[in-house]
Amino acid sequence: MDMSAFLTEIGTFFTQSITWLGDVLDVIVSNPALLVLCIAMPIVGFAVGLLSRLIRL
Repeated sequence: MDMSAFLTEIGTFFTQSITWLGDVLDVIVSNPALLVLCIAMPIVGFAVGLLSRLIRL
């Protein structure tokens, strides 16, 4: 396999992975329950972790 074929394969994989990511994001945005779990839960976890660290100071 030469370098141009290898780079073509990497580009194809990257393009397909971006397509899959777009499909997953479409499903998450279209479903409010998934949207809350994927957006609100990490923010709440970050806030709780930050507060617990500040309390321990």
